Amino acid sequence: MSNRFTRVFREIQSEIKGPDGKMYYGWWNVAAVFPCVIFIFSTANMMLQLMYPAVESALNLTRAEVVSIYSVKSGTAAIVAFGAGFLIDRWGVKTILYLCATMTMLGFVFFHFIDGKWMWWLAGIPLGFSSIPLLLATKTLVARWFNRRLGLALGLAASATSISGMVFPVFFAWLIQTYGWNNGLPIMSLAILFVVFPVVYYVVKDNPTQEEVSREFGSEAAKPRRFVKGRLIEETQGDTGSSFSNILRNPVFWVLCVVQFFIGFVDQGFTQNVTPFLVRDLNFTLYAVASTVSLSFVLGFSSKIFFGWFFDRYSLKGISFCYVMIAFYISLAFGIQGLVTLIIFQLARGFAHGGVLIEEPVVAKHT
Repeated sequence: MSNRFTRVFREIQSEIKGPDGKMYYGWWNVAAVFPCVIFIFSTANMMLQLMYPAVESALNLTRAEVVSIYSVKSGTAAIVAFGAGFLIDRWGVKTILYLCATMTMLGFVFFHFIDGKWMWWLAGIPLGFSSIPLLLATKTLVARWFNRRLGLALGLAASATSISGMVFPVFFAWLIQTYGWNNGLPIMSLAILFVVFPVVYYVVKDNPTQEEVSREFGSEAAKPRRFVKGRLIEETQGDTGSSFSNILRNPVFWVLCVVQFFIGFVDQGFTQNVTPFLVRDLNFTLYAVASTVSLSFVLGFSSKIFFGWFFDRYSLKGISFCYVMIAFYISLAFGIQGLVTLIIFQLARGFAHGGVLIEEPVVAKHT
């Protein structure tokens, strides 16, 4: 047993070392992704949902008007997404991270001055502006530094959202209850100023050195590869893959697009309304809702591993099962009558969302 533990420990040591014998710097970049994702991306998403019940009362808005801020945020993100990749290539990851941090910080501060419906909707624009570029920038940063261990690095970076969901919802509920719904996000802007900016400045490094490239990518250029049934194989010389125009002519592509649209429509439509439903309609406290949200992220974190294996084994049938689980967890909302049924609902919700968050590569493989 001790020999096996020693062997595993040495393998882990060799995995994290760089060409100089110290920890490979790419892992520092992965660590830097955590505060960026937590305080720029996850904080906005989680606090908005926890703020909805208080905003509904304070601004005397209908529930549809309250959750419409998410539509503004998502619409802005969709527009910005078209140019985000180009800007990352042109300006570099570090510049985009600074831009996203600045826009989000100013957007958080803006919440202090909201006094009506239009200002509430307007607040969604800076949050949407920074969300997609941030995620693309962090994934680009990891991809620049990793090849042989890219899956592990991306998996660790993606766990930032799960970890923030496990740790912060109760704290966010406390901020809202203690300082008011319009002061919680301005307070969290301090984390961007004093944590994110220093981390980006001192830790994030855009490009690896030649020695670091050799360590991770090898001395030869990587051969073209493609995915078949979840496995990475070498591309044959005569296979150039499908062009984008051919993909657009494929009926399967459009069927999957329609399916993805309706799944997102149902899932996000329900998700954005669930906190007001639990707090205002079923009279749960904000702390109880926040605590069970943390539980859902705990199960969601582990369910990603399960669904990763499940999608590899069953492909589109596995994704169909994931969609059935979404319908199942939504149906459980009709039976919520107390804390126990609320916990069961949130656990089922976290389990289903674990699959939704990692389905894209499997879906793309079939287009």
